[in-house]
Amino acid sequence: MYRFRTVSNLIGEFQELQKQQIYFAHPEQLNDPMEGMRRYFWRGDEIVWRNLLKHYLLCLEHVVTLARLTEENEQITKDDIPIYKSLENLPTDLYRERIQEVYEVFFSNRFVQSYLSFIIKNPYKIYSEELYVHLKFLFRYALNAVFEVDAKHGFIPTSGDINELKSDNEQADAFFTIWEKISELPDGQEMYEHLMKAVHEVMKEMDFQHVIKLNSSIKMQNICVEFPQMYIEAIKALTYPEAYIACFMDNCTNSSIWGTYGDNHRGVCLKYKIKDQEKPTLKLKTITGFSSSGNTYGTVEFPLKKMIYSNEFDELDFFRNIGRLPVGHLERQWYTNEKGERSICSEHLFSYEEEWRVRHWESFETAYLNKLPAWSHEREYRIILSSVLEMFSESKDRLLEYNFEVLEAIIFGINTPKEDRIKIIDIVNEKCKKEGRKQFDFYEMAYSNKKQEMDTRKILSLKL
Repeated sequence: MYRFRTVSNLIGEFQELQKQQIYFAHPEQLNDPMEGMRRYFWRGDEIVWRNLLKHYLLCLEHVVTLARLTEENEQITKDDIPIYKSLENLPTDLYRERIQEVYEVFFSNRFVQSYLSFIIKNPYKIYSEELYVHLKFLFRYALNAVFEVDAKHGFIPTSGDINELKSDNEQADAFFTIWEKISELPDGQEMYEHLMKAVHEVMKEMDFQHVIKLNSSIKMQNICVEFPQMYIEAIKALTYPEAYIACFMDNCTNSSIWGTYGDNHRGVCLKYKIKDQEKPTLKLKTITGFSSSGNTYGTVEFPLKKMIYSNEFDELDFFRNIGRLPVGHLERQWYTNEKGERSICSEHLFSYEEEWRVRHWESFETAYLNKLPAWSHEREYRIILSSVLEMFSESKDRLLEYNFEVLEAIIFGINTPKEDRIKIIDIVNEKCKKEGRKQFDFYEMAYSNKKQEMDTRKILSLKL
């Protein structure tokens, strides 16, 4: 199994070769913007939809308060959205009462009531793009509810904070009327999807115009323009924990791969010894738990999983896959209304919880093992690292150590500088002496006239 690295990663700042470490990257650090792609959709009854909007209001109130405490050029990101916050864990009764007032102002609005009724009656799956449209239409009312309650309690002047990006009520009502008419037609779903796509594109264009308009205040851009989209991305973390990835390949002879991952053929490829090619694994030292003195470590045999190259991505029902909250918290905040009635979306928790949990976690890794067919030339394998306890949120904790004996060989690129080759050979030579290893082979990439393709050529065999 092969792993491409730049010389700077290997013997420079990070000293991966000296420390025998493999770095596990966050998906956002990889070069495919669709890493971890799932097609989330929202479909449920009034209880979960009202609770989603309450959560939306709670998170919006938090970032609005945060914005008042920050400078104009400070950025608010999705990481600032408190997705684990709930009414019951607010620090004071006064705070809880104020949030309850925000809920009352928002849900007493006629347009909000009509809009919520429409969403509940919608028979189709609401994917992220459409949810964005709905949250965007409701954003004005959400923001105004926060401002109205804040003004009432003296946090802002009555004529203070205003929503500079007021939605056009007539436009919203027009869309709402069209949606209702379409739902009654035989080909309503297809027409509905086309309409939502068009509305989504228009809204994104308007977003860009508003970003320009609010150019003098980054935080206003973040809240007034970007908050609905940031919120959608943020709450996806309620379904699964973060995953971190180490990438490998089953070959090292592809010239384009050397050009991309091998630093324009100036890098290095590490070859790891794998015992079972059918079920490849690699033993790595990692955090396995906590103790009173800090992290505890152990050796874990990680499977190397083969990538699937497909145009199809898994769908995930958000309301039925909130897997990161305690059952009691989940029931109270998401699955129960003020009358104590329970949502139909909670059946999995109270009828077949164990079966659901097994199926839920089995599908966790699949999102990180699927890429579009355009990437198939990579022939990639991956080790996926994760923890429900968020043990790997710090990058230093995602540097996992391997035993030197599993490093079978090193392959240099065609253009790997001579001085870098010598440094790497010297490091390996010292490690062989320390570990009592008798042999270590080095190769370089070269064009094979016989094969008429790139191939490895042995250039040195250390024998001690």
